[in-house]
Amino acid sequence: MENLTSPAHVAASASYPSASRLEAAFLAFRHVLPDAPARAPQQFYALGDLETAFRALKPPLAAAKEQGGLINPWALASLKRDEIRTAAALAGLWMSDFGGLASQRFAAAYLTVALPDVDWSDELGAGYQVSTEVCPLGEGADRVDLVITTASHLIGIEVKIRADLGPMQLERYTASLGRRAELQKLVPAVIFLAPFRTTVPTVASTTWSDVARAARQAVGTGAIGRTFVEHMIASFGDHVMNL
Repeated sequence: MENLTSPAHVAASASYPSASRLEAAFLAFRHVLPDAPARAPQQFYALGDLETAFRALKPPLAAAKEQGGLINPWALASLKRDEIRTAAALAGLWMSDFGGLASQRFAAAYLTVALPDVDWSDELGAGYQVSTEVCPLGEGADRVDLVITTASHLIGIEVKIRADLGPMQLERYTASLGRRAELQKLVPAVIFLAPFRTTVPTVASTTWSDVARAARQAVGTGAIGRTFVEHMIASFGDHVMNL
């Protein structure tokens, strides 16, 4: 145990003032220091300019309300971080029956990120189908969230938001999708879409940020002149950006 009465400890203690002495010193300083003059808070902008700015904002805000630009429709749809609902919404936005060329551009932009060796604009332009919750070989244990079928490709997309992967899940999906593709004489591919990456070498890994960028690429960055479908795609991209 340390000796509190040792000469060394006493000398060290003497070199540091006690709390009561510090308080007394600062109180003494307070009486001799000049009082700080009261100052009005600095005003950086004239009030008139601010009023003019807010008046100028009224028309574009009204136009945004008319176009539904102030509230994200996917937030109203309560997708939140639900994997099944989000995957179903994404599938719907990719379907050409829903959005025509806008949906095709969205799907092609995303697939180009995941599988860049294929010209997906041409491939999807020849016709494609988007399905959800697909068992490639009719086996209930291997249910792929999204499947895109084109004239020559079979692409399975496994979607994750909050859940982790199961044991050998992507490897099983690769095998079952590969067998189905062989039966249909198609080229198989498996894509993983999640907030985290996979290290499975046979699987292309993408994130929700890739989906958001694909949405912007499909509809452009300017909101003026967007169609209803383009607005839905852009809003979905904004919704999933931070998943």
